Amino acid sequence: MYPVRSPGHDGAVTGTTTLRTAEGPVRPERPPLLRPRGGRVLGGVAAGTADHLRLDPVLVRIGFVLLAVAGVGVVAYALLWFTMKVAPADAPRPARAGGASRRQVAGLVVLGVAALVLSSRLDTWARGDVVVPLVLAGAGLAVIWYQLDTDRVDARSARWGLVVGVLLAGGGVVLLLATTGQLANARNGFVATLVVLVGIGLATAPLWRRLLDSRAQERSARIRSEERAAVAAHLHDSVLQTLALVQKHAGDPAQVTRLARGQERELRSWLYAPSEAAGGTWAGMVRRLVAEVEADHEVTVDPVVVGDVPADEAVDALARATREAVVNAAKHSGTPGVALYSEVTPAAVTVFVRDRGAGFDPAAVPADRRGLRDSVVGRLQRVGGTAVVHSAPGEGTEVELTLPRRTS
Repeated sequence: MYPVRSPGHDGAVTGTTTLRTAEGPVRPERPPLLRPRGGRVLGGVAAGTADHLRLDPVLVRIGFVLLAVAGVGVVAYALLWFTMKVAPADAPRPARAGGASRRQVAGLVVLGVAALVLSSRLDTWARGDVVVPLVLAGAGLAVIWYQLDTDRVDARSARWGLVVGVLLAGGGVVLLLATTGQLANARNGFVATLVVLVGIGLATAPLWRRLLDSRAQERSARIRSEERAAVAAHLHDSVLQTLALVQKHAGDPAQVTRLARGQERELRSWLYAPSEAAGGTWAGMVRRLVAEVEADHEVTVDPVVVGDVPADEAVDALARATREAVVNAAKHSGTPGVALYSEVTPAAVTVFVRDRGAGFDPAAVPADRRGLRDSVVGRLQRVGGTAVVHSAPGEGTEVELTLPRRTS
């Protein structure tokens, strides 16, 4: 039997239902011992342990604080921090792994201080010349681990955190050695160890150099192999497939021309403008809509795009309006070619769609023909743009689309 998860309104898991059998209820599977990415106070050990044991995180944190008075909790927390894996990025947040509030953190600190003061077994550790350096060193290590273990967004704050942690840890160690009278011995031992390490490094320098060169060569070879595999995969999926279609339609010059033009445009974009090929910019959206129109209609579209802008909701609306204007030209102009010119300036994105076809009278368009009115003019007006149609019977058609750019 397996646990049944009940989805909420958005499809997320909101609970676990325990199945019952003839032998009795079946307990759901215990969550794995993982440190959550959110809801941490320090390293997420207490939150992950509480979720694994199905306990309240506050109780587990209190237990670690009380054990830390005797030193056992510090060692146990550090070992678990090293050994417990971090939950995957897409893993759901445990229901019990909630972040501690400031009141809870203050309560845990007061509890730890009170337990340390009232403990009678720490006669050696309670000496101020020992406990203060150890607290400083432990706090410094905790700050360093926290900065290196969590996903830091602000790199500047992470660097300052590391500096503070190193200063605290180093100051605590130096203070501990000074108060116990071992600073001179430690200094002599450090100098001797440094001399030995420098001597070993100089003696084995050629070996290290060879290893570093070999590693660099292997990395370069791996990068070249991955790039070659990526190029081969792309050529197989695009160029080779197009060549097969060209061979299949060898008797249809128009179809061969469209295939060659589309493949040339796609390959140039992939080689020289990868951001456009990904479709995340205005130029990429134009390239994609042109390819779609040429594939669906027997027409050749000549696009020219000057400048570029990242895609957003307004730019997407402009692309849809442009596609509708190009489709109308392909369907109703009666010419085999359509020209598309777009220019991106700091003030606006402007598009001109021209054809030299039959043309029409915009004022004579029936009211029930809402394609141009709704799909082009109305769509642009909803995002703050404008659309103007210049046409006359026998003189072709030009659709001018303008989308003002938001200035911050």
